[in-house]
Amino acid sequence: MVACDHCGQETYMPFRCSYCGGYYCADHRLPETHDCTGTYQYSRSTTGQTGFTPTGASYSPRQAKRSIFWFSKKELKDLAIGLVVILLIPLSGYNIFRNTVFVMSVLLAYATGFILHELAHKFAAQRYGYWAEFRINQQGLMLTLLSLLSPLKIIAPGAVMIGGYMNPNDYGKISVAGPLTNIALAFLGIIGLFFSGNGFIQSISYTGIIVNASLALFNLIPFGMFDGAKIMKWNWKIWLVCVAAATGEYLLLQF
Repeated sequence: MVACDHCGQETYMPFRCSYCGGYYCADHRLPETHDCTGTYQYSRSTTGQTGFTPTGASYSPRQAKRSIFWFSKKELKDLAIGLVVILLIPLSGYNIFRNTVFVMSVLLAYATGFILHELAHKFAAQRYGYWAEFRINQQGLMLTLLSLLSPLKIIAPGAVMIGGYMNPNDYGKISVAGPLTNIALAFLGIIGLFFSGNGFIQSISYTGIIVNASLALFNLIPFGMFDGAKIMKWNWKIWLVCVAAATGEYLLLQF
């Protein structure tokens, strides 16, 4: 089930708002009923309320900044589920007994790419004074599991949900934090690949470049609920720079 971003009610069939990308129950599916923070709201105001209710605590921007490394039990559980599902992707495509070192490097690349991407969103949001928690998305989780059976892999088991009063500038910066983290990890992989003489480090670096550059490009898709749509709405030039950087990192291994 997915929690409504406005009231927190768990629902099996959430409605996704085409303006802000949030998920809502039947009672709050319209922009007017969930204080939409997307284009619908921006035409009338520069700020809006996401409506996400933090777990087990009252919320204030000052409290959120003090609690930047705070995790709820539900959030840790959802992160663990997301991580397990993500790690099934490389395990489904490689024979772990044939090349253990390579598979271990792939698992490490997927784990760090996924976890650090989501934590970048969370910590960026809390740095700006918003309460943020990772939540499993049932539809995304099912798509990720189904992609195990196809050549095209989808990595979307959940997302960081944000609560508080958000303005477009903050929203853009929080959204770009995830892809930038993957771009940075891929850059570290380039350094390790070309400047390290250790075979294991080079193996980790090689797979890290592929995985993180791919994750960055996937999340930079400029429509729907992807980070790219939010970044494009905020600043298309920054979106273009991120796409160019991730593309360059990926293509570097093709020559």
